[in-house]
Amino acid sequence: MITYKGKKIDYIEYGEGPAILFIPGSFSTPSAWNQVQELMPPNFRFIGTSLCGYGSTEELRSIDNYGMQNLINIIETVVAKIGQPVHLVGHSFGGMVALASALSDRFQILSITTFEANPITLIDACEHRHLFEETIKIKDEFEAAFNAQNDDAARIIIDFWGGDGSFDSMPNSVQQYCRQTAYSNVLDWHTALSFRAKADDYAKLSMPVLLVRGAHANTQMVQITKTLQTCIPNQRSVIINNAAHFLITSHAAECAHVLVNFLNEYNEQ
Repeated sequence: MITYKGKKIDYIEYGEGPAILFIPGSFSTPSAWNQVQELMPPNFRFIGTSLCGYGSTEELRSIDNYGMQNLINIIETVVAKIGQPVHLVGHSFGGMVALASALSDRFQILSITTFEANPITLIDACEHRHLFEETIKIKDEFEAAFNAQNDDAARIIIDFWGGDGSFDSMPNSVQQYCRQTAYSNVLDWHTALSFRAKADDYAKLSMPVLLVRGAHANTQMVQITKTLQTCIPNQRSVIINNAAHFLITSHAAECAHVLVNFLNEYNEQ
C-alpha cells in the first residue's frame, strides 16, 4: 500500500525483470489480472494497482472534481514507487487511463498494451456521432438508475460493454462488488467524458502500442479501436476470437500470449 496526499493506493508487486504495471478497469481490482499474469513467464516484474474508488485505492474524485488528472496522479505515484520505466497494460477504462497517462508525458513509458480501451469521446464526430449519442443514453440510463437506488444499475453498463447477460453470468461476489462500487463508475463516466484527447494528440505517441479487442466487441468499441489504429503511429492490433469486453478473464490464455509476444519483441529490439 502506498499513499497520495494522504489517500491510500493499492500496490501489489512480485517478480523481477522489466516492470509491467497492470491497470484494471471499472468495477475491478488487481485480481482482475491474476489469470493473465499466471500464464506469463516469471521473468517480469508484475505490479498491480486499482483506480480511484476500487480495491483499496481511496476515491479522490467527487461530482465536482472528476477530471482525468486524478487518475493520472494515481498512476504517476505508482510509477514513482516502481522506480524504473514501465510497460503499461490496461483493460477498458484502465486502458483509457493508460493512454491518458502517456499523453500527459509525466513519466517514462516503454510501451502500452490496451485490452478494449474505451476513450469514448474519440467517436464524438460527425461520422460516428450516433454511436456516441447511443453511449451517452446508456450512461444517462445507468446514472438515473443509480440515483433511483436501483441495486442492479451496474447491469446496464456491464451488459452494454460485454453484451446482454454479461452481468447475470458473473459470480454473485462480483455482482455484489459492482453494486458496491457503482458510484465510482458514475464518476468514471464523468471522467471519461471530460477526457477530450483528439486524433492529433494520439499521433504524438512514440512508444509501441498494442491494441487488443474481442471479436464480439460492441459497435462502439470496434469504432474506437479503428480510430486509435488510424492515429497512433507505432501501433499494432490483435483481435481475440470468440471474445467480448471481459476478455482478460474469459480468454486469459490468448490475452497472455499476445501480451508476452509483444513485450518480447520490444525487449529484443
